[in-house]
Amino acid sequence: MANRKFRWWNWLLPLIVTGLGLAALLLVRDATDAILESSDGDFTEVILDPLAPGFESYVTSTPTHLLGIKGENSELVSLALLSLFIDDKGGTVVVFPVDLLIAENASIREIYSSTSEPEFILELGRYLNMGFNATSFITAESLEDFFEVAVPLAVSLNDPLIELDDGEPRIVYESGQLALSPSEVYSYLAWESDDESSYNRWLRHKNFWESWLGSLTGDETETLNNEWREKELNRMFQGLSAGNLITQNLTLIEVEGPNRYLRVEEEFLSAMLLETVPFPIAPYEGGRAKIKLLDGIGGVDMVNTFVPQLVAAGAEIKLIGNAEQFGVRESVITYHDEAYLNLAESFSTAIGSSSIEFEPLSESAVDVTVLIGGNSIE
Repeated sequence: MANRKFRWWNWLLPLIVTGLGLAALLLVRDATDAILESSDGDFTEVILDPLAPGFESYVTSTPTHLLGIKGENSELVSLALLSLFIDDKGGTVVVFPVDLLIAENASIREIYSSTSEPEFILELGRYLNMGFNATSFITAESLEDFFEVAVPLAVSLNDPLIELDDGEPRIVYESGQLALSPSEVYSYLAWESDDESSYNRWLRHKNFWESWLGSLTGDETETLNNEWREKELNRMFQGLSAGNLITQNLTLIEVEGPNRYLRVEEEFLSAMLLETVPFPIAPYEGGRAKIKLLDGIGGVDMVNTFVPQLVAAGAEIKLIGNAEQFGVRESVITYHDEAYLNLAESFSTAIGSSSIEFEPLSESAVDVTVLIGGNSIE
């Protein structure tokens, strides 16, 4: 399907609605606790108006799922990152080449083959600077189960796949539109030819994932739900089948040498992931700073104006809301753990300068509080 630019403000209304719901629950809880624990029955008012001072809303991370297809001898055949839009209606797929270098001299395929799956997930997350809500690696045998619920899958092949038979080239798959039966899917993905470049192989896999995920229907995902017991993966399939699917392109560079590695330009990758996963989680403990983002001015579009820059600088947005009072002139970044000083400084640069303060807290849901003042929008 055609690429479509994601707009940050699409997240604003659901955040507000979620905040209102949580606030309502908190109101009941806080009122009850206050009556039981206070002699005079007073309790702190919970702000329900998202435009009022003191309002805060929890932020739900973008749903993500790392889905791999693996073969024999711990070999990774194909890999894709799935994410969902608001309300699980449609989503995005990013297909990563298994020949992509994610370490100095090691590709995705090589790291997967030489480490455990948890170590591989950590290494990939470190490279992408984001974590994954769930991961799955499907075997060749299990893969057939996914395609037995549907008619043969139609995929597009740019160039024919060829093998040598007694020194003579023989076409295994003709170029053009192909109809793959369930038993052919794995061999089609795992096929390797000396004549096929790593880039063309990635294109073949990208076309496959786009065709497969784009063709899922509600009935098929319901059948898969009965057969596949991973709830997170079922959620992904159902969400992708319920709306538009965007397949992200990658700007890849072929690396000269015998291994035919691929690289991706880092700035491009960061921008693409920011669009695909606007609210990421940390790849490991301390990999991102959990932050509370507060509007100290009043009426500022926080999601579009400040969230992208802060996420790009290493933020995991946990709370968005308003300061206790509007009219704040200077932005203030308060970090609650000394380990996050460097990130606090990065956030200060991202929002256009601010004062930085240290306020130790023994227990806090966030590592850093970012208060937006007038100087950040001037």
